[in-house]
Parts: sequence; structure tokens; C-alpha cells
Amino acid sequence: MRHSYATHQLEAGVDLPTLQNLMGHADIRDTAIYLHVSKRHLQAAPSPLEALQISDPSQTERSRRQIKK
Repeated sequence: MRHSYATHQLEAGVDLPTLQNLMGHADIRDTAIYLHVSKRHLQAAPSPLEALQISDPSQTERSRRQIKK
């Protein structure tokens, strides 16, 4: 039951330090033993690459600095 409780709390958005406290663990490694994440939850996590804003290369100003030889 502790595994299910920890997993459901994590998937509901509870942060790890709070979950550690709720489970009565002094060490976060003890809490980590109980954590399991469903495939559905992993697939729903946003990719950091999707948050990147890429500009149009034709509108990007290039550096005019010259290299000294």
C-alpha cells in the first residue's frame, strides 16, 4: 500500500520533500524506494525541447565582429 500511496501522491503533483515528510522518512532515498511512475504519467510529461522558441534564421542578426589575424 505504501508503494501505491507514494505513486499516487507523486502523480497528483506532490513534491518529493512533502512526500518524504508524509511517509515519515528521514532520508529521501527511503522515499525513493516506494516511487513508481506509470507510463501514462511519463508520456504526459512535457518535453523541454517543446518549450524552446526557435526564431527564423533569415531574421537573425549576425555578428559583424572581425577576427584579427
